[in-house]
Amino acid sequence: MGGVIGRWLLVLSLIVLVGGCTLVPKQPAVDRAWFLLEPPAASPTEAAPVLVELGSVRVAPAIAGKGLVYRLGPHRYESDFYNEWFLNPRDHVEQLLRERWTVEDGPVRLVADARAEPDARQVDVLLTGLHADLDGPSPGAAVVGLRVFVQGRERMRLWELDRRTPLASRSPEALVAALSGAMTELLVEIERRLEM
Repeated sequence: MGGVIGRWLLVLSLIVLVGGCTLVPKQPAVDRAWFLLEPPAASPTEAAPVLVELGSVRVAPAIAGKGLVYRLGPHRYESDFYNEWFLNPRDHVEQLLRERWTVEDGPVRLVADARAEPDARQVDVLLTGLHADLDGPSPGAAVVGLRVFVQGRERMRLWELDRRTPLASRSPEALVAALSGAMTELLVEIERRLEM
């Protein structure tokens, strides 16, 4: 008799469990999205271009993944699984620099080996920021940071560059637009400093 009651309780529990699953409101599936930074190409110039060998491009660990990154507080970063970069940030930034610095009549021209050219410099880049900073007033700011090491025949320089751009909203599209604008400003700043 106890076995029959136990079986009925088990069947009744399964019916409630299965029935409860069908009562859960259906949520639409969240679509994944992929983004690229889109700074404009370098503007043509009539001056002689600065010759540059692009050395290493590295990325700080907090922003190295493909997901868009949000800084929630001191040392608290979160990656967005549903909104990602099309390329990982290291490859993406390297591609941006190579495309921008191979524009004909641009301010910077890439060379294969800086040691083979008398006025060429080697440029190494560390991406220190490519995220939304939500630890502050709403809706936050987009942050791009670059540490640029320039080595020429006679001197070496280290530039710490960063830009904070207010976000129009907390949407991924607003974040990517703000990051693209900030990256453009920093690339123009690097090119201006290289010409000095």
